[in-house]
Amino acid sequence: MLFSKPNLILLLIGAIGADAFSTTASPSAVVENKAAPSLKNGMDYAKLGSSDLLVSKVCMGTMTFGKQNTLEEGVEQLNLAWDQYGINFLDTAEMYPVPTTPEDQGKTDKTVAEFLKGRKREDVVLATKVSGRSDRIDWLRKDGTFAEVNREQILESVDSSLERLGTDYIDLLQIHWPDRYTGGLFGQPDFSPSKLKESNSLEEQLSALNEVVKSGKVRYVGVSNE
Repeated sequence: MLFSKPNLILLLIGAIGADAFSTTASPSAVVENKAAPSLKNGMDYAKLGSSDLLVSKVCMGTMTFGKQNTLEEGVEQLNLAWDQYGINFLDTAEMYPVPTTPEDQGKTDKTVAEFLKGRKREDVVLATKVSGRSDRIDWLRKDGTFAEVNREQILESVDSSLERLGTDYIDLLQIHWPDRYTGGLFGQPDFSPSKLKESNSLEEQLSALNEVVKSGKVRYVGVSNE
């Protein structure tokens, strides 16, 4: 499926309906509308929360790129989204494609990197994600530790993502899922107090996110599955 619904719930944005393609749907949220060859009413663009990011009202999801398609097919799909549908916003993640495996991890970013080679960087609003806590995923970090959201892993994740994506900045970095136990995540049972355990403090996470913003590697931060 070419246009997957973005799995994107941002700390800094109110909900924008995925079906709001034209100015008739939500005129107050629209900053501008541009003609798109394959859309009768063109594509609407809105500011992302309080940021200065002007994004299309459809975000291109890529979570199976490299698993359900080839690199060449993925680049072709992204080019179609940009050239025919006026999309300027895509979402990837360090663990993609899904289901995540050590053999395939990073293939989605490689597809995005190849796509970016044919675009002006300012024409792509690039979102990616640092993985949340997992007692299964131990192939994202160089030292083989399990994924969690602490300062060390956030910094390493950003640097590794930039290298794979072939760019020097990320427009939007999200925490993919919480470091803390929440219950009900990805089909898990509902929250149970008996399963509470220690997690990295929000202060440490926010401090590290602020650090990568101040360094110029990331423009804005948010959350995904929260």
